[in-house]
Amino acid sequence: MNEKMLRDQLDRALRAERDGFEFYSSAAARSEDPGAKAMFARLAEDERSHYMALQERLRAIADGNGWVSERLQSEAWDPERASELFTPEFVERIGQHHVEMSALSIGILLERRSVEFYREQERQAQNAEVKAFFGDLAAWETAHHDVLLALDDQMKADYWEANRFEPLL
Repeated sequence: MNEKMLRDQLDRALRAERDGFEFYSSAAARSEDPGAKAMFARLAEDERSHYMALQERLRAIADGNGWVSERLQSEAWDPERASELFTPEFVERIGQHHVEMSALSIGILLERRSVEFYREQERQAQNAEVKAFFGDLAAWETAHHDVLLALDDQMKADYWEANRFEPLL
């Protein structure tokens, strides 16, 4: 991957992270459940951190300073603890939480796309530090995806039951 391609891919990643930040910020603002609000706010903050890391690297390249080699750090997201993110009251009234359920579905798609993009950039990178950076981003987005997917799986049946919906199989 030459420098122009790298700058183009970093720019594309910046746009995606900005969109993720705005989406999760909006989901946090619209959510009525404190647990859901906190989860979406944390996802928004992670996306902001990704954006800042990408911006730092793009700026360094544009200024002729080369690649910033610092590895990304992140607090772990544990899919096994996904059920703790929403309050019991939320689960009891799940049929009334269309915003949160829709945000989960959209978030899963956004995160899946991000994982695919970052894995492809990792695969194409020739520089070990660039490869590690995209690998770190892919790992972060994979953790987001897995938590959202675990929540979605956990709550889908309850949501469908509360709304008297049966999918055609």
